[in-house]
Amino acid sequence: MKNMKFSIRTPRHRAPRLGVLKIENKPDLEMETPLVLLHTQGGHIPHVTHEVFKLVSTEPQILQIPLVSMHCFQETSQYYNGTISEFIGSKNSLTCLTLQDPSNLTKQGHHIKDKIPIWTKQGKVLYDSEMYMNIVESFKPDMYYLLSDGDTNMTSSQKRVSKAVENTITFSKQCLERHRKSDILKDMFVMAPIAGGYCLNSREKCIKAIMKDQDVLDGFLIDGLHNNGPEVEFLPFNELKPVVSYVIDKLPPEKLVSVQGCWNPLNVLKLVQEGVDVFDTSYCRILTERSAALTFSIDGDEESDSYEMNLRQSKFAEDFDPIIATCECLACKKYSRGYIHHLLTVQELLAPVLLMIHNIHHYLRFFKKIRECIANDTLSELEYRISEQYKSHQDKVISRKADDEVLHGFRNNAGDIEV
Repeated sequence: MKNMKFSIRTPRHRAPRLGVLKIENKPDLEMETPLVLLHTQGGHIPHVTHEVFKLVSTEPQILQIPLVSMHCFQETSQYYNGTISEFIGSKNSLTCLTLQDPSNLTKQGHHIKDKIPIWTKQGKVLYDSEMYMNIVESFKPDMYYLLSDGDTNMTSSQKRVSKAVENTITFSKQCLERHRKSDILKDMFVMAPIAGGYCLNSREKCIKAIMKDQDVLDGFLIDGLHNNGPEVEFLPFNELKPVVSYVIDKLPPEKLVSVQGCWNPLNVLKLVQEGVDVFDTSYCRILTERSAALTFSIDGDEESDSYEMNLRQSKFAEDFDPIIATCECLACKKYSRGYIHHLLTVQELLAPVLLMIHNIHHYLRFFKKIRECIANDTLSELEYRISEQYKSHQDKVISRKADDEVLHGFRNNAGDIEV
């Protein structure tokens, strides 16, 4: 019997839907979807320890464990009898093993037959299906994605897309063969990747091949939309929509659907509208790395007219207000914008800790609101409100960049003047 099961509460296809993940050995534990996995590096949320996260949320969460940041523990894990959640010191957390880190740009190319490259701190490491499944058995996550070739994006050639599909189909078959035979793996929640870049015919080919094993699959990952990293935040949804809509339309409606990446909240809402169930918090990490705090209005009565706030800007030096007056996170209750600005200026390590606490708290609130809006059929209102703030923010960013370019050009011209 599967340790984790997914069921749909609102049986709608290619539409915002509510579901629930139930844990068989913990009958009181249920996780509602759409949900967000907590992105980790080396098993820990960036800048935040497991103990500090308890101050952010006491609700059950699923930790996203990218293999690329855990490869250094490969040998150790072979001699460790516990689960990956116990190994990283968070035994009460659920875990999901993925291949790449969605917050870091994945290098393109470097392909070798029957192997996938990952870029660790020790350099390039090649994984085949057997090596990957050995790791899965050692880590014993609650759920995991099958090995895949997701090295495609909007500009990928048809040759690269075709190869990605061919590799993904081969890897999936090999991984599932091992999954069926293993007493350790057979009860795990398994997600199959759907590759194919932005070619619908390639996506269909991958889906048809993967669906031959749908009896053992619990969900699907729409892979190959991007190469991860901060640039995912700015992907235009109008180019994503045809692929996402096509794939979800071809998948069984009772299965979980996941995407990975640093999706901005507006695109998250649009993906939810298409029927995507699972995301991750890698977006919170890239925001924190650029000294930004999420401030978009989640509830209509919140006093916030900005989408995000870069606290490194000098205008916050003497601002003694919290990031958001009504926010209940530790950073907003205990510290001011001016203090966090000071910490950023002197490069104090507490600065990213406070920003990450706020950003994750805000993001978790955002997903709770998404579920409430789906239940109340008011998701379009939330999307409109965030869309207006996001567009205003983007206009300011573009204007600021234009001003910087003008100033830079003026300085360059002034430097050419002979005195």
